Amino acid sequence: MADAEPPVGSSADADGGGTENARPVITRRDFIAGAGIGVAGTAVVAGGIALATRTQTAPVPQTVQTAPGGPAVAVPPAPVVAPQAPAQAAPQTAPLPVKEQLPRTMRRVTLNLDGVARDVTVDVRESLWTTMSRQLGISGANLGCDRAQCGACTVVVNGRAVNGCTVLTARLGRGQKILTVEGIRLGPGIEGLHPVQRAFWEQGGYQCGICTRGFIMSTYALLQTNTSPTNDQIREALAGNICRCGEYPKIYDSVQAAAAAMRTPPAQQQVVVGPPPPRTTPLATKQFQFVTQLGSPEFISDVNTELSKTQGINGVTGNDSSATVTYDDAVINEDQIRKAFADAGYPVK
Repeated sequence: MADAEPPVGSSADADGGGTENARPVITRRDFIAGAGIGVAGTAVVAGGIALATRTQTAPVPQTVQTAPGGPAVAVPPAPVVAPQAPAQAAPQTAPLPVKEQLPRTMRRVTLNLDGVARDVTVDVRESLWTTMSRQLGISGANLGCDRAQCGACTVVVNGRAVNGCTVLTARLGRGQKILTVEGIRLGPGIEGLHPVQRAFWEQGGYQCGICTRGFIMSTYALLQTNTSPTNDQIREALAGNICRCGEYPKIYDSVQAAAAAMRTPPAQQQVVVGPPPPRTTPLATKQFQFVTQLGSPEFISDVNTELSKTQGINGVTGNDSSATVTYDDAVINEDQIRKAFADAGYPVK
């Protein structure tokens, strides 16, 4: 039988002796490097003799390759790559609301109208009268000529009388104070009328009524700066207002009466508790002319019925054009009698 061939890598191949000298197949450097990265390093020798073993919790074996005619070569294990955690999706934010885009000819404005803030969207060519009547339902101005020639649509903006049919709404959204005939009232009912409104009512400064709102607002603007105007000043201030009925004499009277009321506001009527003291002198009488003639002389009885409800008035006689009032001048004066006529719906001059 032929002798068996010595194992590969034995010392017989090198020096011809029969003694086998085991030689590590990994170097000390490889062993230390493997142990430093936390991976189990295993020393493998030829013939399967373990020289040194370092145990870790998760051992990774070395792969031994043997080249033909040469020593076994240890191949270091591939580096272990920790699995990456899946990237978290970025939180989605709600999209911001898109502001509605207006056409180039439209504007959003806030009007200070009769002391109330009103938000409107208007065309840049839209007049204040159009906005008030069509969008806001406000009838504080009449539309006459629609050409800024009659003054029926007059309103007051920052103390100045302007034509509501031509001033543009888009230019009034910067805090300007806009007043209409409804915005100058002092309170509800007849007692809440502004002195200008009351004067036009009591003096009959109106007929068909189309121009009345405009005249009242122009008068209001005038008396805010001049409570003692002359007729020339009244004529200048009201030059932009036209009365088709020709009520100009009564309009002048109305302005002068309103100016007097604003110069000297009437004193508040004192409240008398209990019956009035007995009168020792005769009652006073005063004749008044109706602003608007009654439909018939018999209607004076209706006037008497209404005015007799006022304390101090003892009776009313007369006809369709005039009324004679018998009254107690210690209880009621002439101005209060005129007010009583106006409150009853029969204004007098």
